[in-house]
Amino acid sequence: MKITSVTTSVVDFSQGFSWGNVRPLEVIGVMLRIKTDSGAEGFSGAWTGPLPAAGTAKLVDEMAHTHLLDADPMARAQLLGRLSQAVRVGLPLPVVGIIDCALWDLVGRVLGQPISVLLGRQRDRIKACASAPAVDDEVQCEEMVAAILEQGFGAIKLHVCNDLDKDLAVLRAARYAAGNDVELMMDAMGLYDRSSAQRLGQEMDELGYRWFEDPLAETDLQGWMELRGALATPLAGVDSVRHTVRDYSNAMAMSPFDILRMDGARNGITELFDLAKLARAQGLACEAHSFGPVMAQAANIQVAMAVDNGSFFELPVPIGGLDNGALGGFPLDADGCVVAPEGPGNGLQLDEAALRTMQVA
Repeated sequence: MKITSVTTSVVDFSQGFSWGNVRPLEVIGVMLRIKTDSGAEGFSGAWTGPLPAAGTAKLVDEMAHTHLLDADPMARAQLLGRLSQAVRVGLPLPVVGIIDCALWDLVGRVLGQPISVLLGRQRDRIKACASAPAVDDEVQCEEMVAAILEQGFGAIKLHVCNDLDKDLAVLRAARYAAGNDVELMMDAMGLYDRSSAQRLGQEMDELGYRWFEDPLAETDLQGWMELRGALATPLAGVDSVRHTVRDYSNAMAMSPFDILRMDGARNGITELFDLAKLARAQGLACEAHSFGPVMAQAANIQVAMAVDNGSFFELPVPIGGLDNGALGGFPLDADGCVVAPEGPGNGLQLDEAALRTMQVA
């Protein structure tokens, strides 16, 4: 079997998405499709965030044409090794990650198995965590939390608005609205300095938050270590597409993290799975950073089901708001959990009609 075709496109996954029904959010990303001479196909998709989608798509297209055409897709590890060499000289990690996810999907479909099974599935469901947008008003926060709980979530991750007084008020308002049985997290996105991050963390200690994500810039490892020693709330990090498993292993020698995070859609299924294994060996948790379009969620859920040192699966709200381009997504069961997909590969079936209208380049 040989790869005969690779097609890259820029896709508007958002289609009018309003994050938490509070904040309109444009989610433009890259989609890759791989075809073989046997008729088997694989695909992947990821939101590139502030990284220009068109430029990323060009890089994905060039690297895929150079390294994948006429290659055996079952030799995924060898192909990934060649691609990873380019990261050393500046290739953005999402380029390799998007290709890696498409190859995993193709292999899973060829073998008729979910990727999680190929990785060694550990469980059949995982607790969902709603990823909520930043708000700077207590009333708006309470209304947003109530709406999220009505959707069946038992965990909510908030984001800072980068105003310390307002963020402290939101921390309190969210706990008041959610009650004590709901798991709450806060993501500071590396925006605060050490003093402000410590003040936020102290409030989380008082309110019983599950974790404090990216409290400081990823480069301030000394600050992370000092903050970790000062707080009871676990520190989770980092949401960066610049970090490989090797980068994490070097940082972990300084013990700045309690929980590791990585996006399997942008860094790759292979990288996320390897990071989870590294974290487990060090007695740490590893949580997939799965906010994004349904194709990105699909990559991350496969790894989440194949490891046992993560407790949550992050989903954008409202549920289904970024399911555009696929037939079905990841609804919650009666216990607020996401159930492992049983379809082959990443478990998704494409909505071809919708994708034709979503493609922008």
